[in-house]
Amino acid sequence: MKQHPPIALAALDLDGTLLDRSSRVTPRTMEAIQTAIRRGVVVVPATGRGLSSLPRVVASIPGVRYAVTSNGAAVWDLGPDPLAAVRSRYGDPGPEPVAQPRCLHSANLSADAARAVYRLLEQYEGELVYFAEGRTFKTPAGMAWTRARLARMHSTEAKQADDGRFTVLPDLHPYFEAHAGAIEKFCMFFDSKEQAEAVLPHLAALPGVEATQGAPDNVEATAAGVNKGTALLALAERLGIPREAVLAVGDSENDRKMLEAAGVAAVMANGMPSIKALADIVSQQDCNHDGVAELFEKLGLLG
Repeated sequence: MKQHPPIALAALDLDGTLLDRSSRVTPRTMEAIQTAIRRGVVVVPATGRGLSSLPRVVASIPGVRYAVTSNGAAVWDLGPDPLAAVRSRYGDPGPEPVAQPRCLHSANLSADAARAVYRLLEQYEGELVYFAEGRTFKTPAGMAWTRARLARMHSTEAKQADDGRFTVLPDLHPYFEAHAGAIEKFCMFFDSKEQAEAVLPHLAALPGVEATQGAPDNVEATAAGVNKGTALLALAERLGIPREAVLAVGDSENDRKMLEAAGVAAVMANGMPSIKALADIVSQQDCNHDGVAELFEKLGLLG
């Protein structure tokens, strides 16, 4: 592996990387993250999810303050109470306290590009979701798709509770038309990876759109040039951390740009073959067996 300065910023994908298949952070991995944070490493979740879907277990890690969400369309400072900041974007935050996060970087789809994406994706059957202002918008039918998809576990997405993190609308279109210029990202899951592969080139051909996949059975769209890599470097610059001291850890295609941007690219054992080809280092263990902790240890983040 190439030589690099000590890691100062570590960006972790969630599904298939930090989280195991039950949406947990294993005890060994949690200990490794907390050790790295105590040693001064800035640990940042970097996810295709919207802010509202940042898992409680991640937002509750002591010392985690920043988050890259919506495939890099937004970077957040979650403040002193990250979990309260995440709850502020729930459809139903309930009685627990909320706090307002600060958006440090945002890059939404243009209204025209968002309309083009919406027109394309609404032609297909599947689970269509969009993210705006840190919120995650679904329909009741979309929620049913979510439950059925997670029961099948075709994708790398970890299971998560239906606890108010989504804003459920009877119809996505009215809100979309009123906020077309505020869309961070679209995401659509299909019944099969073959359907997703068939739609992806049509999505990628739309002007002003960056298309990728967070899992074999989905497609995702942000504004052209917007990805986890651009967002990660924007945060690193704000924090005064050189690119060479930035680590990215991921497993899937929506991590590609982040891995290419980072000074050190680490890929999970369960990663897609095309993503493993980018790696400076690949873990021997997968997301269910402390792969992140293994990588932190091998890269000297634990002392």
